Amino acid sequence: MGQDRKDGEGGDPDVTADHGKPRSRAFDREIRDAIRYEQGLVIKALVVLAMVAVIVTVRTLYFA
Repeated sequence: MGQDRKDGEGGDPDVTADHGKPRSRAFDREIRDAIRYEQGLVIKALVVLAMVAVIVTVRTLYFA
């Protein structure tokens, strides 16, 4: 029931949830691709942070 006291029977996709409908293969593939992309970003960020840590450590030991 919405704020206007109607139950959303209009079928508008913004307010109607279709829980009985299975997801499509294309949607599942997009989700897997997005997760793989995000995992790649995390790995790249960790590599960059490790490189920065090595550079800072070397510079600290060199100038100390």
